[in-house]
Amino acid sequence: ASSVDPGLFIKNQEGKLPSFIIIYVDDGGIIGTEKDIKEVIEGLSKTFNIKSMGKMEHFVGCHIIEEEGKLMIHQPKLITNLIKHFGNLIGDRVFKTPAGPKTVIMRPHEGDPLITPEKQKKFRSGVGMLLYLVKHSRPDINNAVRELSKVADGATEAHWKQLIRAIAFVIQTKSYALILCPMNLQGSFYMEGIGDSEYAGDRETRISVFGYIIYFCGAPIAWKSKSSKCVTLSSTEAEYVAVSEVAKEVIFAKQVIESMGIKLQYPIIIKCDNVGAIYLSNNHTTSQRTKHIDVRYHFVREYIEDGVLKVLFIPTEDNDADIYTKNTTEELQIKHTMKNIGEVKDYK
Repeated sequence: ASSVDPGLFIKNQEGKLPSFIIIYVDDGGIIGTEKDIKEVIEGLSKTFNIKSMGKMEHFVGCHIIEEEGKLMIHQPKLITNLIKHFGNLIGDRVFKTPAGPKTVIMRPHEGDPLITPEKQKKFRSGVGMLLYLVKHSRPDINNAVRELSKVADGATEAHWKQLIRAIAFVIQTKSYALILCPMNLQGSFYMEGIGDSEYAGDRETRISVFGYIIYFCGAPIAWKSKSSKCVTLSSTEAEYVAVSEVAKEVIFAKQVIESMGIKLQYPIIIKCDNVGAIYLSNNHTTSQRTKHIDVRYHFVREYIEDGVLKVLFIPTEDNDADIYTKNTTEELQIKHTMKNIGEVKDYK
């Protein structure tokens, strides 16, 4: 068993290809040679009632498609459910983004008319389905869904319209799937993270919103859009917090990958579009502007000193995490989305 992830089991043999078992509740997958796969199935069958589904084409509600030397993760069942429950509410208008540029959802004030309890239940159901879509195959709608989740306990008609727009966008782009196409660098494995922050992005609390995406050999393996836990006092501080958040996820991913017997290239690169945040990451200095920053965010400096991480600059226009911190224009949405998303052929 992996010392990092209890749902991962590893078989490493010197001079032979490794094998892995992944467990998620009652779903399991075996990755390895035909001999190892047969051995595992026979062994488990002695203790558990299991059902062998053959080649892994479906896992935790996802359809895994092998196409032209790459894997694509698609969720057609979930999209079919969205069409079933919300399809009659979608008009003819075509949307190019999951939410309007620069739109931010505000929680209702006391006395504001809310949607009916039945409609609110349907609202929560819609947000829940979108969240599961975000988790596995559609990082491009991450920020829009995070905004909608803020009012899962009390939405207005305006919020309902925003939900219908996001669902309409998903249905209109139902052939979109996550592309997993790792780059082959002659047996060398590398990882990088890209982080971004929208300073005071929450218009009510003035809390900043951070987002990140992590790549393993060029393939996206983790992404997030989330509000910070505290108010930051500058864009540099907000970006520094974003760097520390992506560093935490990178360190976890590093531990999982290394527990599998895979050696990573060091240092692992984290990219950020704020020069001040990069300076804070690399220097143990304090000033009137930075001395209040919580010590929990400074852990990244230790990993930089040890040669595990390295924080580098990336121009804002090339920052893939930009669409995880704000609702952007159509041009930016498409630019960053199509780096990781492709269309499933012959899907109607």
